[in-house]
Amino acid sequence: MTVFPQFPYHGRKSCLHMVIARRAFSLVEVVLATGLVMFALLVIFSLMPAGLASLQEANRQIVETEVFASLGAELTSTPFATLDSYVTKRFPLYYDREGAELTSSSNAVFTVRCDLKNSANPGAGDLRWATVSIGFHRDPSDTTVKADRRTFLLVNRGF
Repeated sequence: MTVFPQFPYHGRKSCLHMVIARRAFSLVEVVLATGLVMFALLVIFSLMPAGLASLQEANRQIVETEVFASLGAELTSTPFATLDSYVTKRFPLYYDREGAELTSSSNAVFTVRCDLKNSANPGAGDLRWATVSIGFHRDPSDTTVKADRRTFLLVNRGF
């Protein structure tokens, strides 16, 4: 009795079983394949810290940009005559890692300060410079600060 005519039945083992049994990988092939896979995994895992550091830096820059944009909009919409009192009352500001404003500096990662200066040009009484600086702490208990600054030109628009 033959199931497959091209593989005749010879006792307990058929030719089909013998052909299948010979199709295994050798020890050398298995070791080489395992070595290549391990090398690829080693390269991938060694690049992960650099990728995570880049991701953290990008997140920090995104939060800083959002804070700069919102504070720039606040400063330009503040009446020109009340800028000094506004800056004195409003700053310093504290933000957490996600960019949410905090009421105290205990868990703050970002500290924001603002300095107002009059224009150095004579006769430019309707211009003020607002320099907003954002200090970044990697850890809220860390005392070293890396600060980024942006300067906004505030114009008296008569309101």
